[in-house]
Amino acid sequence: MDQHTLFKYFKGNATIDEEKQILDWVDASNDNRKSFQKERMLYDIALFSSDKQQQKQKRIRIFSLLQWSARIAAVAVLVIGIVFFMREYRYNQIAQLQTVTVPAGQRAQITLADGTKVWLNSKSTLTYASNFGREERNVELDGEAYFEVAKNKKIPFYVNTEKNKVRVVGTSFNVCAYSGTNEFETTLVEGIVDIYLAGNDKPITRLTKDEFFGEYNGKYKKTVLSSYEYLRWKEGLYCFDDSSFSCILTRLEKYYNVNITVKNPKVLDYRCTGKFKEQDGIEHILKVIQKDHKFGYTINEGKDSISIQ
Repeated sequence: MDQHTLFKYFKGNATIDEEKQILDWVDASNDNRKSFQKERMLYDIALFSSDKQQQKQKRIRIFSLLQWSARIAAVAVLVIGIVFFMREYRYNQIAQLQTVTVPAGQRAQITLADGTKVWLNSKSTLTYASNFGREERNVELDGEAYFEVAKNKKIPFYVNTEKNKVRVVGTSFNVCAYSGTNEFETTLVEGIVDIYLAGNDKPITRLTKDEFFGEYNGKYKKTVLSSYEYLRWKEGLYCFDDSSFSCILTRLEKYYNVNITVKNPKVLDYRCTGKFKEQDGIEHILKVIQKDHKFGYTINEGKDSISIQ
């Protein structure tokens, strides 16, 4: 590691990328760590000596060279410890956040460090720290995800969304919470979950097996599910059971990355039931729904905008 970059780091002028590069270099070997400490000591001695020159005329020197050197070494070690700790903290908190983003029309499945399996739906983002599972298990979700959480009674698992927080130990459940929608849904398949408002430590409800909880613009809904068909999105199946056309269109926008406008609001009240494969495409889905409900639609040339008449 070149001295110029290290001195920028010691002065606090290094960029985040340079900080990451230095910290990775320090962690790579004991020799690198010793070189880092040596350069830090030289830097601190230079600063200390500069201050001494400015104060030389005003103070009487009372320490021997050996005592002075020992003091510098002690100061240098202390500064090294403090600075390294603070830099490493910033690095862990900023540079080591892991983010998984799923584009529209796609799905993804990942396994976290603790063994928890996560399926991410279209246009969803999951964020977590690189040291996930060591002392805490926190993830941030923007979108929809299905979790099979590895059991660990000592370290609860938290899913943080824009408006709410879900706490579990070892559980299978689904969370749907796209930012900006003012909607939050949790479906519990196995285990127990507690649901909180974001920033609040008092749960607003607890779910047990087969229960569903939804919050829509501040209004709550809790019920028992008779079927988990709609959770088959993680298999590439879109299932709707007596769902409003409005709800279906909202989901199709996310699944296929299109903008849908409706000229006649009455069609939004249609109720629809159906099961579709992801690869069927949005036009096939609309044509099937047309068999039971009267409406027309047009698609622009770019196929990224649909108008419902």
